[in-house]
Amino acid sequence: MSGKEIFDRYQLAALKNGLGSHEFNYGNVLYQALRIEGEEKIFKLLELAENTGKRIALAYSVPNNENGTEPNIVVLV
Repeated sequence: MSGKEIFDRYQLAALKNGLGSHEFNYGNVLYQALRIEGEEKIFKLLELAENTGKRIALAYSVPNNENGTEPNIVVLV
């Protein structure tokens, strides 16, 4: 399964299960990750996550005034 297909599967699960569900929350994480890193990197990370049993998460780099309070890096956990 391609990274795009995996992404779409999680987005559909988020819509199906609705606000407050684990699927909805993870769908939002993936969407934010896409905004931070771009499609190519996130789709590759999704393929890797799928093959290794990991998940994508958002994290913070070293705090400074420029970053504010928004996560700005994507990691596998």
